[in-house]
Order: sequence, then structure tokens, then C-alpha cells
Amino acid sequence: MQEWKKSAEQEKRQQQIIAKTESAKFESLKTQIDPHFLFNSLNVLTSLISENPEKAEKFTTKLSKVYRYVLEQRNKELVPISEELDFAKTYIDLLQMRFENAIRFEISAELHKTELKIVPLSLQLLLENAVKHNVVSVSEPLTIKIYKKDEFLVIENNKNVKQILDR
Repeated sequence: MQEWKKSAEQEKRQQQIIAKTESAKFESLKTQIDPHFLFNSLNVLTSLISENPEKAEKFTTKLSKVYRYVLEQRNKELVPISEELDFAKTYIDLLQMRFENAIRFEISAELHKTELKIVPLSLQLLLENAVKHNVVSVSEPLTIKIYKKDEFLVIENNKNVKQILDR
């Protein structure tokens, strides 16, 4: 009986270590993505300032909302899906200003009504990866859908996968 108890305690400690490791990996990923996103956003903003000052102003407002959310949520483990979707919508607005007609989003209205919780910034990471790893052009628009299927949150795209050229 004591061996079983020791084994159970050891298993519990192992699971706690795994959970802490995964949490640390996620925190590391969040800090890696922020500078890359900021760099791209500043490049877009620089172009917009001369081309379309009114759009540049809107872009700046959206960008500040994105970073405010990042700062407000950085120490939280979970947030309501409705908050994360509102944030994702602001992030999507930035992407649409950058890519215009080359990117489309569909977010199920029923998601705002659910009481699901989600890791903060996880939608942003998935959206950014969908853009990063797919072709985004007017001739091949990228469509990203976010919806609930059974008890799962689904994020899918039309998979215009970028081709890697051999040299």
C-alpha cells in the first residue's frame, strides 16, 4: 500500500513539473512573438503614414488596443472566450489593414455566448501562424474561420500553403 502511495505522489509531482514546463514554454513563446509582431506593425504604419494618414491613425489606435490587452492579460492563465475574441477581432482588423482584400475572417456569433475559457493570446498566436505559413494575396485570399464544434474551439484556414523553393 505504501509503494502505491509513493508511486501516486511521484506521478503527481511529475505532472506538476510537466505543467510548469508547459507554462514556461508558453510564456517564452508569448515574449518571442511580441517583438516580431511589433516590427511588422511599425513597418505597416510607416507606409500608411505617407499613403493614407487617416488609415494610419486607425491602425495606431488598433495597435495600442492590442498591446494594452497583452499587458492586461499577461499574468492570467485563462480568460473568457468573449474577451479573447474581442481581442482577436482587433488583431484581425490590423491584419486586414495590412493585407486588405487578401485575407478574410469568419467568427461564429455563437462563440460570444459560450462560457468557455481560453489561454490569453492563444488565438493571436494561431492567427499569426496561419498568416505566416500560408499564401496571402488578392489572387489567393486566405480565409480563416473560428467556430465551436461540439465542445471544441476550431480555427481553420483554406490552406494556401507557402511553397518552399529548393536552391
